[in-house]
Amino acid sequence: MKRKLFGKAVLILVCMLLLSGCWSRRELNELMIVLGVGMDWEDGEYVVSFQVVNPSEISTLNRSGQRPPTTLYQGRGKTAFEAARSVTAEAPRKVYLGHLQMYVIGEKLARRGISEFMDNTLRDNEMRMDFNLVIAKGMKAEDVLKLFTPLERLPTQNMLHSLKTSEKSWAPTVSVNVDDMLDMLSSEGNELAITGIHLLGSQKKAQHKENIETYQPSSRYRYTGIAVFKKDKLIGWLNEEESKGYSDITDKLDSTSLELPCGERTYIGIEIISSRSKIEMKIVDGKPEANVSIRTEANVVDRMCKDVDLRDPAVLERLQGEIVKVMKGHAEASVKKAKSLKSDVFGFGNKLGQGYPQYWERVKENWSDEGFPELKVSYHFEAFIRKTGTTGNTTMQ
Repeated sequence: MKRKLFGKAVLILVCMLLLSGCWSRRELNELMIVLGVGMDWEDGEYVVSFQVVNPSEISTLNRSGQRPPTTLYQGRGKTAFEAARSVTAEAPRKVYLGHLQMYVIGEKLARRGISEFMDNTLRDNEMRMDFNLVIAKGMKAEDVLKLFTPLERLPTQNMLHSLKTSEKSWAPTVSVNVDDMLDMLSSEGNELAITGIHLLGSQKKAQHKENIETYQPSSRYRYTGIAVFKKDKLIGWLNEEESKGYSDITDKLDSTSLELPCGERTYIGIEIISSRSKIEMKIVDGKPEANVSIRTEANVVDRMCKDVDLRDPAVLERLQGEIVKVMKGHAEASVKKAKSLKSDVFGFGNKLGQGYPQYWERVKENWSDEGFPELKVSYHFEAFIRKTGTTGNTTMQ
């Protein structure tokens, strides 16, 4: 019995010797928690902006209301790492990026290329790869991070929730995290596309607390357009209709709205409730062709024209045809714009490589500049109206 107890004691002691303990621990009061990062390019240097939480201002117990919920620290450098480290010259604590939510890239820097500075970000072992990327359209990233936002006290949290909600309910917006970015940059025949963000109203007032003390803020952000990349450089933008077409083709559409004209400045409101797309590639007479198939389900949510009888199956069939016409128009406009930019953001080339690897080996070097712009794309859309509401043909008109 004593021998068994002695053996167990020795085993426990050996296990304790192998335990590393908390050798790498860092106390919370020694860190600056970063929720948002902005990266810009000015005068031949990187400018990094860290949006840091003010813990006392988000606490329900000690909140004073005298300071903003976040503080912006900035640094400059020839490399992204140097810019980040230069922040320590004025910051009272060490930057911690483990809770990063949003990474905003200024348009000027995005046009220069994102691979160089993102390489430093990806090498940081503290960072998780689930934060989202957006492009500051026509402005600096730091301006976006200085905004006082309503509802959510933390601006980046407000932006993140809005991006996720918009992606599910508004087709021109897609959320792209770092893993998505890496997949698109590393895969052949598929270019990068990232949602843009822009400030509306007064940028000067955006930085002041008074911005959220009125019913409608003087300055607010809006997700607008999708940035089109060629390799790692921003080369152009898709507008709202083209962005809807991009979401349709790439199977990122969850829900959105369409307006079908039924008279002078009157419309039938359509809610897209689900959509599924599929891309098939084939070789015809030695040339690649793409077929995009999209199946959509929708509801009628507005009826502004009295002569549209929603009880008539023929009317519903006509409306389904009009839905197809509108969605096809979005898709065609999106592909046309991408071809003019010579950027295959839809992944047609990637699909071609999967189905015809030998053919792809011959054309992949010139796919963006020659193959994709000449690609013949055909469309097959189906739309089904599932519900017309609980009122049928309302008598209010």
